[in-house]
Amino acid sequence: MVGERVEPLQTGLQNGISEDREEADQVARARSGDGAAIDWLLARYRLRVVRLAAHILRRPGEAEDVAQEAFVRAFRNLNSFRGEGRFYTWLYQIVVRICLDRRRAARWDAEMPLEAASGSLAAPDAALNDVELRVLVETLLDRLAPPMRAMLVLRELEGLEYEEIARVLQIPVGRVRWRLHTARAQFQQLWRQALQEAEHV
Repeated sequence: MVGERVEPLQTGLQNGISEDREEADQVARARSGDGAAIDWLLARYRLRVVRLAAHILRRPGEAEDVAQEAFVRAFRNLNSFRGEGRFYTWLYQIVVRICLDRRRAARWDAEMPLEAASGSLAAPDAALNDVELRVLVETLLDRLAPPMRAMLVLRELEGLEYEEIARVLQIPVGRVRWRLHTARAQFQQLWRQALQEAEHV
């Protein structure tokens, strides 16, 4: 019985190690200009990069542009990737930096459509379907400052570990834990307010 529990764990670890090796091989080949390796990295991470950018920016159309820019920067600077962490951690760092730079740009607020800025808040109740719940969560995430939203997206939606988030954002792990705590508390407060608003409707 003990052997049965250990075997799947060992298999999972072996799969993770072989995936890491495969990724490292593809990165090495991409450094030398191998188009197939570049395509492999694009295929593996494109959707994740677009999803991350969309969650941070809250603009799906612009998320595609960010993804393209991030991959261009990554492949141009692939020699600066030291391989100390996983490739996607390094790539996410580039994506987050581009997103936050765009959010800081003066044109960002000027171009924000009125509907997106005001947003309607659906009534949160037990009868919410998956779509309504997702819209509510996204609306509440929009109310968080971009660094706090990025923190929650990286941890809760992308599943990065604290150490990976620290590398992506270039901050100490202790600060990651503190910011995550703060971001979760802010989100929970917004959630409670949404519930109270729904009760008065």
